[in-house]
Amino acid sequence: MTVKATRLGSIEGVDRADSMSFLAIPYAAPPTGPLRWMPPAPPASWSGTLDATKHPNRAFQAPFPPELMPKGGIPGALSEDMLYLNVHTPAADDKKRPVMVWIHGGGFTLGSANDFDPISFVEHHDVVVVCINYRLGLFGFLDLSRFGPEYAGSVSLGFQDQIAAIRWVADNIADYGGDPANITICGGSAGAGAVLSLLAAPTAKGLFHKAIAISPLEISAAAPDIITPCAAYMQMDEPVFFEHLKAMSGQELYDFQANGGIGSAACVDGTIIVKSIPEAIREQVNPVPLLVGCVLQEGNMLTAAMGDNPAIFSMIEAGLVANAGGGDAARYTAYLDKMSAGRTPADRMNQMWFDYFRAFTLRAAQGSTDGGTPAWVYTFAVPTSHEHGPTHGADVTFAFDAVGDIDEGEWRAFYQNTAENRAIAAMWSGVLVTFMRSGNPNSPALPHWPVYDAQRRSCMVLEAVPKLVDGPDSAEALAAYGLATSDA
Repeated sequence: MTVKATRLGSIEGVDRADSMSFLAIPYAAPPTGPLRWMPPAPPASWSGTLDATKHPNRAFQAPFPPELMPKGGIPGALSEDMLYLNVHTPAADDKKRPVMVWIHGGGFTLGSANDFDPISFVEHHDVVVVCINYRLGLFGFLDLSRFGPEYAGSVSLGFQDQIAAIRWVADNIADYGGDPANITICGGSAGAGAVLSLLAAPTAKGLFHKAIAISPLEISAAAPDIITPCAAYMQMDEPVFFEHLKAMSGQELYDFQANGGIGSAACVDGTIIVKSIPEAIREQVNPVPLLVGCVLQEGNMLTAAMGDNPAIFSMIEAGLVANAGGGDAARYTAYLDKMSAGRTPADRMNQMWFDYFRAFTLRAAQGSTDGGTPAWVYTFAVPTSHEHGPTHGADVTFAFDAVGDIDEGEWRAFYQNTAENRAIAAMWSGVLVTFMRSGNPNSPALPHWPVYDAQRRSCMVLEAVPKLVDGPDSAEALAAYGLATSDA
C-alpha cells in the first residue's frame, strides 16, 4: 500500500506491478436525500488518511449479460451513493503525464468506473487514466424541469456528474503524476456519446484538451416525457407523483424503473447540452482535436443480443432511423429499404446499427473540421474468427493495449491472445497515446493520416496492416446520413 499526501489530504492507494491505483475517491457529495436530482455538490473534506484501496459503489443497474461479464464479476455494491472515481497512475510523483478520463458505456443505464482495469495501458505507455462513475437511468437522465427552475438541466445530471469529475481531475491530478494541462476525455459507445456531448456543454469549456470517441452513441434531440404517462398510470397528479418518487429509496426507485420498463434518455436539453452535437462541434463550443471512429460490423453483437424477435427489431428500428438519417427518418429509411432488400431482418438490423454509429462518427468529424478544429476518422477492422467479427466494443481491448490480459472465455475475447493481436494492440494504443500527447494521431506505425474533410473524407482502416482509404462511404450513404455530397 502507498500513502500519498495530496492537497485534499492523505490518501492510501494500492500498489500494482509497475503502477498504483487510488480507488473510490469522492469527486462530489452523495446524491441522496435532498441532493437526489440536484446538480453534483462538492464532496465533504476528509480527515486522517482516506482509504482508497477498495472499489467504489456502482450506480443502480441491471446485471450485465452473462456473455459480457468479466471473469470474477464486477466489484462494487449497487448504491445511490456512487459519485466516485478511480485513479490509475505509474507513480504519484511530480511528473506531468498525459491524462485520460475514461467515461464508461452501457447505454446510460449500465456500467461503472470498475468495469475495466486500464493498468496495462498505464504501465506500457506512462500515462494516467481516471475512470469515473456518473448517475444512470432515472437518477441521471430524467426531465423534471416542469417542477421548478431548480430542476433545469435535470435530464443531464449524468453529464453534469461527468463535468464535475473532469473538473476534479483538472484541479487534483497533479498530485497523482498527471498533467492538468493535458487531459483527454475518452469513452466507448454511450461513453463516446458522452464525450461528443461534452463538446456541446459550455460548462465543460477549458477542462479538457483532446477527445477520443470510440463508436459514439448519439443522444436524443429532445427529452422524452416520462412524467405524464407514469403519473397517469399511477393515477396521481404530476406533483403528487413527483413527491412519491422522491420518497422512494434508491433501490425502490430503480425497481420502479426496471419493473415498469421505464426509459430515460440522454438528450439535447438546451441547458447543459446546448444544441445538436454536430452543430455545437461546428460552432466550436468546446474546440479540441477529435479522434473518432467505429467498428466494421457494429451491429453483429447488438443484433444477436435481441434474439429473433420482430417486435424488438421494429421497436429498435423506430428509435434509430431518425438518428442514422441526421433527423430525416424518411430519407434514411428509403436508403435502408434499398440496402436491405431481399435480406433477412437480422441483416437489415445489422445495416442499421452500422449506419447509426458511422453516420454520427462522420457528422461529428465533419462538424469539427468545418469549424476549424482537426478531426481524424478510423474504422476498426482487425480480422477475428469470433462469430460476431470486429463488432461493437471489440476494439476496446486494443485501444487499451490489453490483449495480453485476455483469458479464454472473457467477454473481451472477441480476439485471441496471440502475438499478432498483441502487436496490433501495442501499435493502436500507442497511436492513441500519440494523440493524447500531441493532439495528432500520426505515427510512424501508420500511413500518413490526413484530417477528415468533406472533399477527401480520409479514413484509417485498422486491419492487420493499417491502410488509409479515401472516400470509403458511397455518395448514396452520405446523403442518407445527412451529409453534403456535392463536394464528396
